[in-house]
Amino acid sequence: MYKAVHNTSMDIIAAALAASAMYAFGIRPAVGEAAPDPMLPRYLAGFLLAAIAVLLFEELVTTAAVTLATGRPVMVVLRYLWRTRLAVAVAETITAGLFTEATRLDRRTLIALPAVMFVLHLVLTYRLRVGEERRTWERLAALSDALSARDLDVVLRTAAAGAVDLFGARSADIEIADGQRLVRASQQAGVARVVYDGLATNAPSIATTRTVRHEVGGDATGLHGAVRLYLRGPRDELSAREQVALRAFAATLSTSLDIAHAYGLLAVDAHRHEVAATTDEDTSMPNRAALLSRVTEVAVGPCYVVVIRLENFHFLADVLGRDRALALLNRLAARLCHVSQAATSAVARVGDVTFALVMWGVEADTAYQSACWAVATLRREVKVDQSRLTVRASAGMTAGAPEDAADLLDAAERVLSRAIRRGQDRLVAFQTGPVRESSLAHELSRARLSISVEPVVNLISGRITLVQSTPRWLHSRHDVLAADEYVYQLIDDPDSLERLARQVLTRSLAAAATWRDALPEVALVVPVPAGALTSTFAEAMRDVLREHSVAGTSLVLAISQPPGPKTRKVVEQIAQYGVRLLLDNYGYSRVGIDSLDAAAWSLLRLNPTYALEAGWNPARSVVHAAVDLASDLDLSVIAAGITSEDERRELSTIGCALGSGPLFGSEMFPSQLRSHARLWQPTALDAGARALPLHRASRPVAPRRA
Repeated sequence: MYKAVHNTSMDIIAAALAASAMYAFGIRPAVGEAAPDPMLPRYLAGFLLAAIAVLLFEELVTTAAVTLATGRPVMVVLRYLWRTRLAVAVAETITAGLFTEATRLDRRTLIALPAVMFVLHLVLTYRLRVGEERRTWERLAALSDALSARDLDVVLRTAAAGAVDLFGARSADIEIADGQRLVRASQQAGVARVVYDGLATNAPSIATTRTVRHEVGGDATGLHGAVRLYLRGPRDELSAREQVALRAFAATLSTSLDIAHAYGLLAVDAHRHEVAATTDEDTSMPNRAALLSRVTEVAVGPCYVVVIRLENFHFLADVLGRDRALALLNRLAARLCHVSQAATSAVARVGDVTFALVMWGVEADTAYQSACWAVATLRREVKVDQSRLTVRASAGMTAGAPEDAADLLDAAERVLSRAIRRGQDRLVAFQTGPVRESSLAHELSRARLSISVEPVVNLISGRITLVQSTPRWLHSRHDVLAADEYVYQLIDDPDSLERLARQVLTRSLAAAATWRDALPEVALVVPVPAGALTSTFAEAMRDVLREHSVAGTSLVLAISQPPGPKTRKVVEQIAQYGVRLLLDNYGYSRVGIDSLDAAAWSLLRLNPTYALEAGWNPARSVVHAAVDLASDLDLSVIAAGITSEDERRELSTIGCALGSGPLFGSEMFPSQLRSHARLWQPTALDAGARALPLHRASRPVAPRRA
C-alpha cells in the first residue's frame, strides 16, 4: 500500500512537472495534429527538459524515501545501481518520445503502450535479477576469499562485517562455542563495522522485530555456532536467493572457523613445543639447550661451569611420592635461581637430578666461592609438608672459553663423577685443566669388587648343590653396580670385558675359599659376559684354577647371552678343562630357543619373571616347555626366587631340578654362607612330590678333564 501510494503520487507530480516544462516552451500539442517543421527544435528542447525534470524529481523523491527508510547516506543510495537507473530513464524517455510521435499520427497506437511497457518491465526486471544475483555471488566469493585467513579473530570479524554488507542487514552476530564468544557488526555511515566482541551474555540488546538465525557447523565436529541477522523492518525478509546465499555463507564460515581453530591449536602446540625445547617442564628453568645458547650469545671473558647433582634425590622421590618429590625439586630450583641472580650468571636443569650454574666475567676465586655457596644452600634443610628433608648435593667445576660451553659442561660432569667415585665430593671439585674422559671398564677395574653368594639347592632333597657368586662393584660411596648384562652391555671392548671377567673370576674363587671347607663338593657359579670368552680368558681361567687349587668340575660359568660363532672353539676349550656352562636368564628377549644350540650347556636358569610367578598359568606353561627342552638336551633347570614351600613343590612338579631364593637363604657374605651351610638341615619333599619323568634324549657327552 505504501509503495502504491508513493509511486502514484510521484507519477502524478512528475507528469505535472513534465507538462509545465513543455508548456513553458509553448508546446501545446493536440492529438492528431502534426507539428510544423520550424517548431521542431523547440519541441525537442521542451521534451528533453520535461524528461530531465521527471528524472531529477524521481531520483530526488526515491533517494529521500530510501534514505529515510534505511538510514543509509545519500551518496550511498545515489551510487546504488546508478547505471541501471540511468538506462531505465533513457529507455523511458525514448519510449515516451516514440509514443508521443506515434499518437500524433494515429491515436490507436496508444493501445500498444501497456504491452510495450510490460515487456520493458519484464526485460528490466530480468536484468535487475540477473545483475543482483551476479553481484550477490561475487560478494559471496570475495567474502569467502577473505574468510580464508588463519586467525580466528580475523575470520569472525570479517564474517560479521561481510554478513551486514552481503544481506543488507541492520546488524549481524557471529556466535561460537555456546556463547563463549560473540562478534557483532553494524552498519554505520554506510560502512559495516564491528561494534562488539566478547561474551554473548554481555552483548547489548538490539531493538528489532525481525531476526533471521542460521546454525553454523551443526553437522561438523569442529566449532559450532550461529549467524544472526537483524533486518531493518518488521516486514523485511530474506528472498529465496538470499536464503541460498545464507546457507552457502554459513557453510563457508563453518569451514573457515574449523581451519582457523585448527591453525590456532597448531600455534598453541608450536609455542608449547618451543617452550618445551628451551624450558624444563618440572621446574620451569632453562634446559641444557637454552643454557648453552645464552652462554654462547652473552658470555664474555673466562667462563666457569658448575654441575650440581642431587645424589639421593631418587631415593627421596621413591619414598615421598611424585607430588612431594616435585615440590622438593622446585624448592631446590628456587634456591639455586635465587643464588644466581647476577646478570653475569645463568642457571639451568641439565639432567634428571643435575643442575648447571654458569658464571662469566668474574675472578676464579669469586666463581668458586659462589659455587660453594650454591651447593651449601642446596644442602640446607627443606620443609615439604610436615617433613624436614636434607638433600646430598655435590658439584664439579671447570673453566674455559664461552664458545666451548658444551665441552665445559661435559667436563664439569666428568669432574663431578670422578670426585664422587674417589670420595672427594665434599662440596665442589674444581679442575681447570683438561678433563679426560675415562671409560667405564677402566673405572670398574679400579673400583672395589664385593662378592656375595647364594646357595642353590636340589628341590627334591633340599641339599645345597651349587653356590651362586654375585659380584658387585662399589662404583662410589653411594653407588653399587652389579656385575651383570646391564653393565656389560655398556662396554664394547673385548679386552676390557676379558679383564673384568678375569677380575670377577679371581675374586669369586678367592671368596670361595672361605666356605669351601663347609661345602667341599659344591660347585661355584660365576657370571661372566659372553664377549669375554676368548682364548686368552680360557688360558687365564686355567691358571686361576691352578692357583687356587680348584678342579675345573667345581666351576660353572653363567652366561646370560649366547656366545657367537667365533667363540665356539673357546667354549670347547673351556669344556676340556671340565668347566661347565650355565645358560642364564632363559626366556629373556635375547636368550631364546636358538640359544640352546650355541654351546654345550650343562645347566639352564629360567628368567625370574617366570620362576617367581610359577602359579600363573602362562608362566607354568613356559616353565614346563623350558624343562621339556632342557631334558631333551640333558640340562638341569634352575628356578630362582623361590619364597615358599608351595612354590618349591610347584616348580619341582613341573620338572625344575634346582632352585634358589629366600626359602633356602638369600644373598649373604661368604663367611655367612659357611655358617649357614653348617647349620643347614635339608628338608626333602614327600614321596608324592617328584619331578615328572620327561622323555630324555641321549646324546654323547664330550670327555672332560681337569
